[in-house]
Amino acid sequence: MFKSILVPVDGSAPSRKALAVAAELADRDVGVLHVLNVQAPPLADDTLGHLAGAPASDADEQVRSAGQATIDSAREDLRFDSERMHTEVHAGAPAKVITAAAERLAVDAIVMGSRGVGGVGSLVVGSVSQHVLHVAPCTVIVVR
Repeated sequence: MFKSILVPVDGSAPSRKALAVAAELADRDVGVLHVLNVQAPPLADDTLGHLAGAPASDADEQVRSAGQATIDSAREDLRFDSERMHTEVHAGAPAKVITAAAERLAVDAIVMGSRGVGGVGSLVVGSVSQHVLHVAPCTVIVVR
């Protein structure tokens, strides 16, 4: 059993399954799940407002809102104490954000899906999963 687990979710079936597996692997008494969603970074402020038709100051809120919606959707059927589940949304390159969060939070493990909603990755494991496997500072469990 792990005391602290980071679970990146992106709305894909493997990431939903990873969240369920992480809930099973978390220590029943003190285990904490850190559920993370990584969004693509917003465009430059002056460009975003023009392209999206919204004020540039709304860019961060749009990123947070989209990420939180993904997290909320993944948590719908999960049976885990919500007080021991922490959520975060960040913008950036997913593999870098995931490994940085693992270091910052000093988690015991990362449990993640083998493939996400992104483009075509390697044949066996997605490119984000593969990168995290190689550079993470803790145990990494990849769920298919």
